[in-house]
Amino acid sequence: MCEIPLIFSVVEPPFMTPFQTYSGEIKLWCTMFENVLVPVDLSVNSRFTLRCLRHIPGLRQVEILHVVYNKYPSKVRGPVDPDYEHTRLWLEDIKGDVEKKGVKVRTIIEEIQGGEIFEAINRITAHEGVALTVMGKRGRGIIDTLLLGSVASDVLRYGKTDLLLVHNKPVKEILTVGQDLPCPDLFSHGLVCTDFSDPEIIDLCCNELPWIRKVTLFHAVTTGDSPEEVRSSFDAAQVNLKKMQDTFSRISIPAQVHVSVGSVAEEIVSFSEKQDISIIILKSTGKRSFLQNLIGSTTARVARNSQKPVLILRRSRGGVNNNGG
Repeated sequence: MCEIPLIFSVVEPPFMTPFQTYSGEIKLWCTMFENVLVPVDLSVNSRFTLRCLRHIPGLRQVEILHVVYNKYPSKVRGPVDPDYEHTRLWLEDIKGDVEKKGVKVRTIIEEIQGGEIFEAINRITAHEGVALTVMGKRGRGIIDTLLLGSVASDVLRYGKTDLLLVHNKPVKEILTVGQDLPCPDLFSHGLVCTDFSDPEIIDLCCNELPWIRKVTLFHAVTTGDSPEEVRSSFDAAQVNLKKMQDTFSRISIPAQVHVSVGSVAEEIVSFSEKQDISIIILKSTGKRSFLQNLIGSTTARVARNSQKPVLILRRSRGGVNNNGG
């Protein structure tokens, strides 16, 4: 049985994985990200995105997906199709970026005659039982790539799974280090952002990310008609975050708290850049129903403007991915 704090409710875990706590203790815990989908274009940045998967414990299966438009797809592919063959060989080559013992890696070329690429991505995630979609925020170009604001933006708004957006390094920077393509340790220090709405994000983090090594719990105060009201909201937020801090401490995850005053998205981005934050963690629903409001001004702006990886958790208390408010 997975080691689960009694105060949290989770879905029945598919398997357990060992992880090392901040203090060095080895524990067994369930992981929610056993099956991951990575939509890619044909750029070197896609390889950077794939290598970031190495920091997700407990992976069992990775689906590498490339979606192409083809108005006249053939059910029987002819012996000479250089574009398709080039894509197939490239996908087979990048499998090595994530292949390791116990992880099954499969490549998919999905041809569509019309519609939106995000619809094909949603169709694949549903068919394959994907828990997490991982996408890069940089690609080959303005028109045919996975840039936030086009395909990635659509997945952010309409996707059905948890979503990890990785801010890829510029191509020139990657090329200077050859094929090493180093990727930051995603879960060394998470910035967990909360507005104290239900479901509380600490439930989601403790259920899905028990192997994160350190967290900073963050809240931004934005309301108050007077300095006194702002101070009252600030003090109340400090009290709530301290309670969350104790919860993380009980499961051996060091936590600190920070309350800021100002625009939520700007404060999150600014704080993450000044601190040693490895990933920003938000949930997809909140007091203003993020996904129904263009996934919300907060989540969308953070995803678009942050230089750090952003993880959006959609799963509700009952373990069902939530796509609404």
